[in-house]
Amino acid sequence: MDAKPQAEKVKEAGKDREQRLFESVESSADVPPGRARTIAVWLGLFTCAILVSQFGRPSRAREAEFMRGAAKVAALGKVSAGAGSAGDAAAVKNLAARSAEEKALEPAVYASRKYGVAWQYPRNFVLRKGANAGLDLDGHYAAATAFAGDDGGVALASVIIPARLYPGTDFVKASLTARVNKRVNEEACGTFRILDEGEEKAQDFPAAQVTVGITEFETAEAAIDGDLDDSATTREKFFHVYENGACYEFAMSVTTGVGGEKKALGHVDADEVFERLQEILTSVTIVPVRGGEAVVVPTVAVAPSGVVRHK
Repeated sequence: MDAKPQAEKVKEAGKDREQRLFESVESSADVPPGRARTIAVWLGLFTCAILVSQFGRPSRAREAEFMRGAAKVAALGKVSAGAGSAGDAAAVKNLAARSAEEKALEPAVYASRKYGVAWQYPRNFVLRKGANAGLDLDGHYAAATAFAGDDGGVALASVIIPARLYPGTDFVKASLTARVNKRVNEEACGTFRILDEGEEKAQDFPAAQVTVGITEFETAEAAIDGDLDDSATTREKFFHVYENGACYEFAMSVTTGVGGEKKALGHVDADEVFERLQEILTSVTIVPVRGGEAVVVPTVAVAPSGVVRHK
């Protein structure tokens, strides 16, 4: 009689253990144990590390490319000893060409400490000084002198406009020659006297006053027809100023062809050429001289006033 109830109790106890086991399994599905959680965390971190490393590689590549580009910019304009790429060589060549163009736009400067005079002139003109100061590119006198008296003074320099600047025209030559004469006094400095070829007596030319730049000059003009085998005409202008106990002369000469083979060429207006020479005269600066040397080195500056004639 007691055996049956005892068997039922054992059976019920087994059912309770099965129920608790299923409940334990179901609860484990909702909340993972500590070890599983740790593994899951490490897996997540490992995955993130892989992603970061993979996506970080392009960034480093871009940084390296940027550094290479920066190095090329820093080396721009520097000519290396070794052979460079065609692109780099072209860039250097273009930079050199731009530098040459900028330099060509800057005027050149002539200065004489001994006589305290300076001026500026275009770099595409030709400067002759020393033993060739008074000669043109063909070895002839660039311009006559108009000093009163027999002494022609000292030629300092001549600025020549080369014929290549007037291709296909009847332009022959043009120049500006600077001279200094210490044997001419202040009164005689305002007198212009020219001895033409084949004549025994010099001819005086009427003078006028003109202000060019910052300097007031006495000026006169002469024309010589039929020069150079009757195929050209030469006009000359003279500018005198008395400074430092001497007479400074700036003689301009312009020759254009009017005959022979020059007839078929384009005509050059001599007045326009004189304007180019007068731009040089505008920049002339004369400073006091003591002990055979200028007190202050002349500073050349183009005055905006240009040319003002005094009536």
